[in-house]
Amino acid sequence: MEQAQTQSEAKEQQALKVSRRTGFWAGIGAGLAMTVLMVALRLYLNAIVLPELTADWLIKLTPPTIFDFILTRLQVGAKPLFFGLLLLGQVLAGGGIGVAYARYSHRLPLKDKKPWARGVRFGLVLSMVLAGLFTPLIGGGFFGAKVATGAIGYLAATFLPVVTYGVVMASLHAMALERRFQSAAKGRRKFLRSAAIFTLVLAASAFAASTIVKTISAVTPSRVFRYRGQLPPEVTPNDQFYEVSKNIINPKVEAASWKLEVGGDVGSPFSLTYEELKALPWIEQYATLECISNLVGGDLISNALWRGVSLRVLLERAKLSPDAQRIAFHAADGYVDSFPLDIAMREQTMVAYMMNGDPLPDAHGFPARIIVPGLWGMENVKWLTRIEPVAATFRGYWQERGWADSATYNTMSRLDVPAPSAEVPLGVEVMVGGVAFAGDRSIQQVEFSADDGQSWSQAEVKKALGPYTWVLWTGSWTPDTPKLHVLKVRAVDGRGEPQIAQVQDSLPDGATGYHLILVDVMPPAEQPKAS
Repeated sequence: MEQAQTQSEAKEQQALKVSRRTGFWAGIGAGLAMTVLMVALRLYLNAIVLPELTADWLIKLTPPTIFDFILTRLQVGAKPLFFGLLLLGQVLAGGGIGVAYARYSHRLPLKDKKPWARGVRFGLVLSMVLAGLFTPLIGGGFFGAKVATGAIGYLAATFLPVVTYGVVMASLHAMALERRFQSAAKGRRKFLRSAAIFTLVLAASAFAASTIVKTISAVTPSRVFRYRGQLPPEVTPNDQFYEVSKNIINPKVEAASWKLEVGGDVGSPFSLTYEELKALPWIEQYATLECISNLVGGDLISNALWRGVSLRVLLERAKLSPDAQRIAFHAADGYVDSFPLDIAMREQTMVAYMMNGDPLPDAHGFPARIIVPGLWGMENVKWLTRIEPVAATFRGYWQERGWADSATYNTMSRLDVPAPSAEVPLGVEVMVGGVAFAGDRSIQQVEFSADDGQSWSQAEVKKALGPYTWVLWTGSWTPDTPKLHVLKVRAVDGRGEPQIAQVQDSLPDGATGYHLILVDVMPPAEQPKAS
């Protein structure tokens, strides 16, 4: 009797172990299906999805020093890697939920005979938990009330994939158990059917994984372009202009439905359609943008010709309160930033809708963005949707995460010619050149050194395209010693203030220090490599 009971308990334990294992793999397969569906909804319907909201929350929780450490070392690879880890985590979480389902589903009120029907119920319950409990925890509000694209779109992009997860997971789990415990006499035909279905599932999973990998490599990476060993063009082509945003996937805004609201504590709030904005008197100017996370000598800087409406025109029309001190700018992706009213009222601060003669590309803020000469790129808000006065204590997205509030550009200079680690011939004149920039303060002088700063030579500075742009600089150097040389560059802004020599990381005020490269001078008998 005791032996029979022991055998019965052993079989139950074995069955439970098998159930948990099948639950895990069923959860992994269903997690892949859910993740691919979420990515598709984000890419093609512009719906904010749970992994994206989670990413924003995790970035906010990350200490600024750690965030800067990761960003400094990974640069353009940081976002795809982070996104990939998030998606992997979501799939693994799906496996964990599958184990829990296998262990406790018999205790839940899921009495439907059909596995897919049980999966629908389970998915609905899980969706309610994610939308009603987890979403508020990560800053999205109760059932997505605070999500930038609206609660309805967020709920649809949550419930549909999660219910799909429930259906796929419950069905795969039931199928696997059926195959495991069916009798040999009755099971041959069912086994062949199950095997065929599992083959399709494996193929679908492989396709899903491939789609996710392609998405990770394609969606909204920080984009840079560098002319190694030659001067960059004075005006950066749109497809080579650096691109940085907080987003895993950038928003895609339709001009036909877009409106710019100017409101808040103003006497005459109003809104403009895209066509109404373009019909207003416009200004046009060259302006260089640089990311505050740009490293010394880094590539996150570009120059373009911008056309738009002076922000002052819109603010005067809105009739600001005499107490207004700061203006905030909201974006379609939930990003927000602000700067003082006196900067907003400058003639050159604009709501731009054209870039280098073309409508703004999606990656650069279509249909409209802020261009504010003199302030780091993070202040030049893209995908603009709303403008309003705010309190002097207001802090934007990146300020809440430890970055500077003043946001004034540091003077910078960069060596582009020769290329880093170039080999140059002894006794032959070598061109040296690059760019220098100081925001709205212009550049007065650039100097370069070929002996690690022991002596300096003045460079020739090309006249700037405008008061808010970088300048191209060049010089010549004839190496007289066959050894490794350290080339450096430094600049002085239009106010006579020299570039900061002290090396500092980008957090919180932007990186400082002199850019340097190593150049190997070769004896006459040796042929230099192409640089």
